[in-house]
Amino acid sequence: MRILIAGAGGVGGYIGSQLILHTDAEVVFLARKEHLKAIQKEGLKVIDNKEEFIVKPAKAVENAQSEGIFDLIIIGVKSYDLENVLKGLSSNIGKETVILPLLNGIEYDKTVKKLYPQANILKGCVYIISNIKSPGVIVKKGKVFKLCWGGSKEFKNIANLFNRAKLRHKQTEDIDYEIWKKFLFISAMAALTSYYKKSMDVIAKEHSNELKELFNEITALAQKLSIPLTQDDVNSALAQASKVTEGAKTSMQLDLEKGKKSEIDSLLGSVINLSKKYGIKTPLMEKIYNELAG
Repeated sequence: MRILIAGAGGVGGYIGSQLILHTDAEVVFLARKEHLKAIQKEGLKVIDNKEEFIVKPAKAVENAQSEGIFDLIIIGVKSYDLENVLKGLSSNIGKETVILPLLNGIEYDKTVKKLYPQANILKGCVYIISNIKSPGVIVKKGKVFKLCWGGSKEFKNIANLFNRAKLRHKQTEDIDYEIWKKFLFISAMAALTSYYKKSMDVIAKEHSNELKELFNEITALAQKLSIPLTQDDVNSALAQASKVTEGAKTSMQLDLEKGKKSEIDSLLGSVINLSKKYGIKTPLMEKIYNELAG
């Protein structure tokens, strides 16, 4: 199987590393700038808690146009880069190609479908705390890893691939619910960690009431969209918040700290826009978004 990891950062790089370590798939990394140069020279170094290892993909490239058709394309880029990255994959996608976007947010499959209606498009989300530490190095914190994915077909070959790669995963017909369940957590946490400039564990301890308020706002929106989030999911998210790794930060918070472009519009702005469209009130999310965006 030929696999393209479009975005070899914290998410794509980690998943790609496990595919390289445990399967015979031909894995190609799509990366940029100094991160790409480091991978091409030394391979990708993964620091997984106390374990460290280096993997070398079949190839690491900045542009995959000349790399031919892939069986599976896993997309792990930031939301604001998605459309440009997709446009660069036109020669890599055939009728049998499976595309699995794993982005922080919701409804990204629609962007893929608009550009590549002929492809087999899955929906997915992944639970992981992982980011690029330095060029060619990614760090995964804590033991959390869970990949949820699904689509209109069974795709047993993809399930078998993830099994061989020893990636904890869940194939489900309720993938929209799983995506929103994750979005519930990361949207609220991204908002509060960025607003207060504190790590997730501190937010859970010092700002639990605001965290719950944001969870409730997002849940009300989901229910309006016929996504079956409930108070049980809010309670589960609060419990999850109380168990996060000490000092762990959200990716949006890290980007803002570094002065980089952030996913504020996809993680916070999307909640506000959809809420206005469907008549849901989200006062706390609006307050935080306006102050961060302004």
